[in-house]
Amino acid sequence: MSTVQRGRSLSQAGNVVVLITFVALSALMTFPLVQGLGTHILGAPAPGDNFEYLYKVYWFKQALFDLQVSPFFNASTFYPSGYNVTLSETTLSNTIPALPLTLLWGEVVAYNVAMWVTFVLSGFGMYLLIVHLTRNQLAGVFSGIAFALCPYRMAHLGAGHLPLMGTQWLPLLILYLDRMVTRGQKRDAVMAALFYSLGALSAWYYAYMFALAGLLYVLIRARPWGQYLWQPHFAKSALTFAVVCLLVLGPFALPMTQVWNEGERPQSLRYVDHFSASVLDLFYPNVMHPLWGVWLAERYSQNINENMLFVGFVPLALAVVAWIRRQDRTSTAFGGLSFVFAVLALGTTLHWAGSPVYVPVPPSVERVFTAAMSVLSTRLAMYPISSYSLRVAGMVYLPLPTLFLYLCLPFFSAMRVWGRFGLVTLFGVAVLGGYGLHTLQKSVSLPRRWAPLALALCGLVILEFAPVPYALGACRVEPRAVDEWLAGQPDDFAILELPLSKALNGRTLYAMRTHNKKIVSGYGTFFPRTFIDNRPVLEAFPNAASLALLRDWDVRYVLLGATSYGEQWPQLQDTLSTSPDLRHVRTFDDQPIYEGDRLLRLLPGTEQAFVVDRIYVYEVL
Repeated sequence: MSTVQRGRSLSQAGNVVVLITFVALSALMTFPLVQGLGTHILGAPAPGDNFEYLYKVYWFKQALFDLQVSPFFNASTFYPSGYNVTLSETTLSNTIPALPLTLLWGEVVAYNVAMWVTFVLSGFGMYLLIVHLTRNQLAGVFSGIAFALCPYRMAHLGAGHLPLMGTQWLPLLILYLDRMVTRGQKRDAVMAALFYSLGALSAWYYAYMFALAGLLYVLIRARPWGQYLWQPHFAKSALTFAVVCLLVLGPFALPMTQVWNEGERPQSLRYVDHFSASVLDLFYPNVMHPLWGVWLAERYSQNINENMLFVGFVPLALAVVAWIRRQDRTSTAFGGLSFVFAVLALGTTLHWAGSPVYVPVPPSVERVFTAAMSVLSTRLAMYPISSYSLRVAGMVYLPLPTLFLYLCLPFFSAMRVWGRFGLVTLFGVAVLGGYGLHTLQKSVSLPRRWAPLALALCGLVILEFAPVPYALGACRVEPRAVDEWLAGQPDDFAILELPLSKALNGRTLYAMRTHNKKIVSGYGTFFPRTFIDNRPVLEAFPNAASLALLRDWDVRYVLLGATSYGEQWPQLQDTLSTSPDLRHVRTFDDQPIYEGDRLLRLLPGTEQAFVVDRIYVYEVL
């Protein structure tokens, strides 16, 4: 065996060891995911999307193999209009690969494995990128840990955001974009386009984010442009990249852009601004930690599902070392990515501790500012929106670049949770952390000190990010008694579950897996126009107009959650008992399915996670 072959064999063996390491770390850090692989899903039943995407994993199998219909339209949800599934994320790069597991072992196993694999591949993809850039395997392991196990990913795991878990495609995209710039080979362009497309098909948020990140990286990395970008081989590679993306994404992107116009868009800038991250979110330590997490959560009310953007003190310290000692444009590019996307994550206006920052100004200045923002957000905007909802007399807020992108860029208004842009900041800091560790290796005089130092720093990152046992608990996946009863009712009919604040969530959607009836409600990013227009009528139940609408829509049973109605229930029950158009049929008590939480109970707005309902079933006569 030649020296080159021996080196390649050792490198491949090292890669296998690293891959196994990420498999083990992912199982440990997401515990008890593996323990309940076929019986539980992580996170609360509400708020969150875990049951929505559990249903979608099931729905793609049912549509393609059982019903043999298009999975992109579900006629049984949001009945009678049905639901164009592309109004929400279809996350094809997760649901399609999960099909074999769904067929063999069911959707719970498939969903959990899809979640778990993203940890393994995010870590290993980052490892491959750092080894490509530094030829340093331990630095690659460090960056892989810092990226794959970061609180952003841990929080979205519990929120059930399967599309946003597809972060593994970002380091692989940048890896092949770097090769495309430096080598200009078509193969690299094809691979970069493939990984970009997989990221876009995981989450349309990532279509925008990865495109902006890739473009910015290439522009900084490829300086001087005359040496790289203006060369014929790069032009050919760029064209290849564009063609492959068009071929892969075109069939899915075009229908999606058409149906997005059906969705309800926000009319208030205050609503859009609500989803901005705070500066503090980037530096506030991990509230999911088993030792100090509860203490931290009691002192800062963070959006646990969206704004967990802590970069980690150890990766940040090493990133600062890399930035100070930077010797090439690659580290400069990652520093630029980190900064730009941190600004984008801060959203439409500057926030601190979850609230917009206002600056006192003279009344004349405030009036001019308010008028200017009104013109910008209405007359000059691609998607007009009212800015007056943020107005405070004698004060001005501080607009940020994301606001102008929201108003001016096509389809940017389809996004609303700006903290998600912080993923690229976390990615950039993790890369620079690996560079910083590589810099330390070169400065350590004795080589034998290097490995223990690197492993100790990896251990410190694991300690910073640990949520074990998983802080947001888990749900047993089992049918409700009412759904089993509905499954036994003959004929084809629709049902309505109220209040809608309870019905519009993933668990109601997943209940279709058991009862196999049509439902008037559903769940997704955007709701269809028919439902939006008739929602006030449905919420007025049981008045005459709502009953007429339910008869017209072939609704036989209305499921009323007494506990969810709270103090309104006794009065509503009195009205129901005197209605000649309704007949009480059955009452069912839900069983608690949520267990193991140590964090959500501390946060406002999460009460629905702990509701165990009593469901009254009324028949529409």
